[in-house]
Amino acid sequence: MNIKKLIAGSISKKIDGINYEDIIIESISHDKGDYSLPCFSLAKTLKKSPVQIAEDLASSIEMGPYIEKVEIINGYLNFFLNKINISKEIIENFNIKNLKLKDGNKKTVLIDYGSPNLAKYLHIGHLKTTIIGECLARLFTQCGYNVKRLNYVGDYGTQFGKIIGGMIKWGSLDDVKERGNDALQEYYVRFNQEEIDNPELSQYARDIFKKIEDKDKEIYPIYEMIINIALKDAKHMFEILGVKFDDYRGEMYYSQYVSKIINELNDKKLLLNSEDAKIIDFSSDNLPPAVILKKDGTSLYITRDISAVISRYEEYKFDKIIYVTDIAQILHFKQLIKIIEKMGYKFSQDMEHVPYGRFSLPDGKISSRKGKQAVLVDLLNYALNKANDIIKDRKFEIEDRENVANKVARAVLNYSVLKVERIKDCVFDVEKSFSFEGETAPYMQYTYTRLESILRKYETSEDKADYSCFNDDAFSLVKDINDFSSIIRLSLEKRDASIMCKRIMDMCKTFNKMYTNCKILDGNHATTKAKVNLVRALRDCLKVGFYLICIDTLQEM
Repeated sequence: MNIKKLIAGSISKKIDGINYEDIIIESISHDKGDYSLPCFSLAKTLKKSPVQIAEDLASSIEMGPYIEKVEIINGYLNFFLNKINISKEIIENFNIKNLKLKDGNKKTVLIDYGSPNLAKYLHIGHLKTTIIGECLARLFTQCGYNVKRLNYVGDYGTQFGKIIGGMIKWGSLDDVKERGNDALQEYYVRFNQEEIDNPELSQYARDIFKKIEDKDKEIYPIYEMIINIALKDAKHMFEILGVKFDDYRGEMYYSQYVSKIINELNDKKLLLNSEDAKIIDFSSDNLPPAVILKKDGTSLYITRDISAVISRYEEYKFDKIIYVTDIAQILHFKQLIKIIEKMGYKFSQDMEHVPYGRFSLPDGKISSRKGKQAVLVDLLNYALNKANDIIKDRKFEIEDRENVANKVARAVLNYSVLKVERIKDCVFDVEKSFSFEGETAPYMQYTYTRLESILRKYETSEDKADYSCFNDDAFSLVKDINDFSSIIRLSLEKRDASIMCKRIMDMCKTFNKMYTNCKILDGNHATTKAKVNLVRALRDCLKVGFYLICIDTLQEM
């Protein structure tokens, strides 16, 4: 039900160029009605005071079955809805299938996120790109798009020269085979530390990387082994987070097309020489130049990104491609999109960068070069231990304890990422995030279990539902349920899950307030049925909403 449209349609007096639906707002408090039409913006056009305009409009309103009364307060025309009729209409016609939207018409959207540098452990910064990207993938899918999840892994670059160089100098292949990724990380960290006092190591690493690019018969097999070990470890971490990608092809794969890209850039006269390097000039675009090839002929990250996006378009013919990275890469993607535009590819207008703010623990910045700081596996284990602590005294009959702990731990981490406005930096306080009180993921999950518990206890009645029992909290939930599809759309449009998180949290708080003040299973078949119908619709909304913000539902907690 489009309540704003319904209210706008009740006003028989029309004003040229004015769509009432656009200016109707929800009232700030129940005593001022359910919706308001502020008349201040109409005063200049009509050359009347807002109060006079409100009076004129009020006299032309046709009440009908859904509007109970109107009041005029200081230039506001306040509408009081017929809660019984509105509630019956919305709740009895609600269907979870209606939240599966068709806006996208099966257009193909590629979302590039996760993107770990395989030379390093995944840290909590990877949690943010992964969960924001996964949330976007779910929102696009919910809105009717055909989504492909791409994990453009960092499997190329001088850092792998450092790992192999470290292994040659201080380790062995046997050590790598025995200890796997831990050995690789130790070589990488030590190399960076030794490099401070021995700058000649930098060239040594670059020489090894050049051999990787040239597929040297001794170095390249070692590189392949390293990538397989690191990628297996990364995939395991993404699986723990509940994220599955359609494609793990990274820089190494797309580097095979670099020479073709260089030829194309030359043919289109876009490359310039600059101190023996190859660059693209952006002076007319108010951007710094982009280096495409270094002096030694090796490619750079942006070179391989050009190769990747062109190859992806040839493969998928996408309608949109979205890159989810931190805010530090804004310039990189401005240059990338501009290069694709200069190359004459129309799909440049379908490339979008979705940046996000930094994510850290209270202890400070994330760094992997200086050792194991804020490593994701450690954070996941810590969260799991905390989840086990908070449920240790609870009894479970439907779900097993281990499953509940895993779902709570994952929910805490994911919600900590998504609840904050995407572009803002945030510090994750893991201690406060496990409370069953306040604005936390466990609080929301517990609310959901309360809804499921009510539905399990309810005995079906043939009586007609009596919605006259709904108080202001119940009716607020009715409006939230009615508005839920628009919240899905808005969250996708703004590329910001915090909108969805806030609405879900508000719905949970409103229900718990209602639950405290109003007995749901009250012994009266008609009023109980009405409240249970509300509970069922709310449960279904939260089930969809939880999924979209990457939180698992629980039957008990």
